[in-house]
Amino acid sequence: MRRSTVILLILFLLLGGLVWYMQQPGNPIKRALATSTTVASAPLDSLVNVEKGPVSRISVQSAEGKSVSLDKVNGQWNVTAGNKGLANPDQAEAAASQAVSIRLITKLAEIPDTAGSGLNNPSFTISFTLGDGTPFTFKVGKETVTGSGYYVQTPDGGVVVANKNSIDALTALLSNPPFLQTSTPIPG
Repeated sequence: MRRSTVILLILFLLLGGLVWYMQQPGNPIKRALATSTTVASAPLDSLVNVEKGPVSRISVQSAEGKSVSLDKVNGQWNVTAGNKGLANPDQAEAAASQAVSIRLITKLAEIPDTAGSGLNNPSFTISFTLGDGTPFTFKVGKETVTGSGYYVQTPDGGVVVANKNSIDALTALLSNPPFLQTSTPIPG
């Protein structure tokens, strides 16, 4: 027998063995593939109901009392963060988009201990006003043990785990408000 024929025969036997193994009940490869497909296709819920219109106001307040607000009046975003001024429209729209796209990781069936979740003294309170005038306020507690989200108390008193990156993007407005940069006149 030629060497290439022996190699093809060995590959054919290995492939046949793999097919047989994949057909066995409870094999770990089949379970892993099935689990990853199920997780990837699961729909994600959003914290805010976007059917009530776009965001027209965003307000973020820290536990220390620092606050920032973005208000859209006559199509123009304005910032209130100690000082008042025009907002960078791109950054303000990005924040409004982030506000309505906060994804829920988990809806908790049982409300956790408020001290353990940080909701007895929330780190942040975030409020939105939707296009139809509907207010939406939620409290942000501690980061979860896995570091993927924050405990969030919704207006109805329920507790969910919301995506960490989405919340961090909104709380970053406190340290970096999106004021519109204007050119400074050079003294003559």
